[in-house]
Amino acid sequence: MPVRGKILFYFFLLICPLFAQTKKIDSLQVVLKENQPDTERVNTLNQLSVELRGVDQMAAEEYAKESMDLAGSIDFEKGLARAYTCYGIARGDQGNIEEEIIWQEKALAVYTKLGDKAGMAKSLNNIAVCEYYLGSFTEAFDHTMQSARLYEELNDKWGLAVVNMSLGNITLEQKDYNRALTYYEAALKANGESANDEMMEARILGNIGNVHFGRNDFEKAYESYAKTLAFFENNNRGYEQAVMLNNMGEAMSELGNPKTALVPLRKSLTIRLRLNDSDGICTSYQSLGEAMSNTGKHDSAVFYFRAAIRIAQNMHSKAQEVTAYLGIAEAYARMKKFEDAYAYLDKYRTLNDSILGSESASAINALRSKYEQQKHQQKIDLLENERKLQQEHAQRNVMLLITILLGVSLVSIVLFNRSRRKQLINEQLERKNLEITLQKNAITDSINYAKKIQDSILPPDNLVKTILPDSFVLYLPKDVVSGDFYWVEKRDGKAVFAAVDCTGHGVPGALMSVVGFNLLTQAVNELGLTKPADILHHLDFGVNKLLRQSDKDSAKDGMDLALCTLDSETKILQYAGVFNPAYIIRGGKLEQLKPDKYPIGINTDGVTDDYTNQEIQLASGDMVYLFSDGYADQFGGPAGKKFMYNRFRELLKKIHALSTQEQKQRLTDEFLIWKGAHEQVDDILVIGVRVK
Repeated sequence: MPVRGKILFYFFLLICPLFAQTKKIDSLQVVLKENQPDTERVNTLNQLSVELRGVDQMAAEEYAKESMDLAGSIDFEKGLARAYTCYGIARGDQGNIEEEIIWQEKALAVYTKLGDKAGMAKSLNNIAVCEYYLGSFTEAFDHTMQSARLYEELNDKWGLAVVNMSLGNITLEQKDYNRALTYYEAALKANGESANDEMMEARILGNIGNVHFGRNDFEKAYESYAKTLAFFENNNRGYEQAVMLNNMGEAMSELGNPKTALVPLRKSLTIRLRLNDSDGICTSYQSLGEAMSNTGKHDSAVFYFRAAIRIAQNMHSKAQEVTAYLGIAEAYARMKKFEDAYAYLDKYRTLNDSILGSESASAINALRSKYEQQKHQQKIDLLENERKLQQEHAQRNVMLLITILLGVSLVSIVLFNRSRRKQLINEQLERKNLEITLQKNAITDSINYAKKIQDSILPPDNLVKTILPDSFVLYLPKDVVSGDFYWVEKRDGKAVFAAVDCTGHGVPGALMSVVGFNLLTQAVNELGLTKPADILHHLDFGVNKLLRQSDKDSAKDGMDLALCTLDSETKILQYAGVFNPAYIIRGGKLEQLKPDKYPIGINTDGVTDDYTNQEIQLASGDMVYLFSDGYADQFGGPAGKKFMYNRFRELLKKIHALSTQEQKQRLTDEFLIWKGAHEQVDDILVIGVRVK
């Protein structure tokens, strides 16, 4: 994996700890509803975009866009420049790196017009970070140097710490480990001389771990990553945790433990998917691809590298794309598919020559020499200017002192009145926030307790494995509690199992799931029923009776499900279903067992339905799948469309020969890749059972 994926950058806008963000976001949204002057509203919108970064990328983008529109309409240039910066970072976080550069350049133009050197320095560094991700290292180095010159003029130690860290990152990519370490040490020194920012220090130390990694000292690298991870976990920093977990996984893999490495690598991917961090997701897929290849699972490795290539191309990130080409070429070579390996190796060489060749390193060295010469001349000019300024300074001191004394008196009166007004507003906001927080906590506590109850009802993993030894359950609730549930029992030597989708999701669906679970258990354990059609008949009767659905004003809720009974001795499978089918795959061919079209419950006439019982002879190795409609109904992909059942069936046929745990992982990965930044629309439930 390239150094780039291991780097911890310091973006200027993200300087607040995430554990404080929720409270800040709530407070800012309250302030936004008040009648603010337009300039203050622009500042509030920009700050909301900052706080929402890494929490809700789409909302961060929307607030920045609203700020841009308002700042432009009132000709508030400084607010407009900051809005450009916020909007650019929001777009970049979603994988649109080239677009982010355009917005950062717009911000730079406004700051230059205003003569705001601090704003110019920040914009230049942000542009450099984007260029680094795109593999344009010479341009990134040049813009970072320009940023450094401005911070030196301002004597801004914290800014110098940031740019020295950026210079270390760029130099590290060139594999110049000694010089990279020099830059990182300069960053640590500058940080100590400024605000002694602990977050900054942790990022620098994490990047120093990359120096150890580059020198093949993987044990030291792992130790450095683990220490840095602990700090980020304590401060609830999701982005940084993901980087460190991925780095630890890669170090484990290099130390000869690729299977163990999968644990932190998958944790990292989960965080990055939640944050919609496109570049990080691309890095995680490549790391997982390498780990899978090292464990001999080359098909899975190719799957992850292909996903990484697709994301890299969407982001126009040549630097990510080139490393993915190399990874997939190595995977194909290990599979002895040399034609495919050569094709991707050729792509790697072509792209690699354009971004990582010796010309890039030479250009950076030339820029470094030019910068050192300019810095020396600036010192000479500075000494001469200081002498002239000292003469002028003595003449101005008397007039300045008089002006200050008059100004202090006036400002003190204004500040006192403003401070008092601000204090009253803050007290009101605190009271409102406290009320909202208490109400929210009460609701959240209730829902979380309901989740504990629902989790305790669901069959534990050890019970599922006892009854169905070679099986998996993929269960991803949309909300804290779920309207989908899975159910497993054993009676008379037969395994009885079901995938159930109750009306709605969240709390209403969860209440229905308790009703359904108890009725199914009663049918098998108390009434001794094992024939699926009989069990559904009892379930339909019970739901109608418990909810009094023949009454005019009763709840008209029900459930869709697929229910099977499997005799492990005879390998005979019985099935009955309501709206949800069952799939059986044997030798790559899929057979669908069709459900009945009349529901469980919702019988206003009070008459219980009769259901169709189907029976099929299975053989060892056959796969049986039960599921709810959530997977197929999920919106996502390039066009934002539903996954659909045809694609779902093709996916099952593609993976059915894998182990059940690998099938579960592949279904999870495919779902998360398809969903992307879209909201999960429903609860997800898929059960897979292999016949022994």
